[in-house]
Amino acid sequence: MPADPNLLKAARILLGLSQDDLASAVGITRKSLARVEAGGVDSTLGTVEAIKVALELRGIMFLGGSESFGPGLRVPADLASGWELERAKLALERERGRPKTPNEQA
Repeated sequence: MPADPNLLKAARILLGLSQDDLASAVGITRKSLARVEAGGVDSTLGTVEAIKVALELRGIMFLGGSESFGPGLRVPADLASGWELERAKLALERERGRPKTPNEQA
């Protein structure tokens, strides 16, 4: 299944990889990767597949679309659990930094 350029870019970002990092891993230039992520029509299927494989080797799972949902991706559990911790930290920081409402002060 060919990968959607938006999903390739999303996967790269979710993994915390720069375009330079991923391009180097695939053996292409950063400019070529940027073209693929932008949906460039001159991208070869082989290049797109190589990018997809490099992301899959890092734990990304690409999902095909269904009747109800479009294509998507899954990330490794250890990466996702890190997000939950970060979200909790950010929520706590926001809670501590905001002024108390009148109901909370009573």
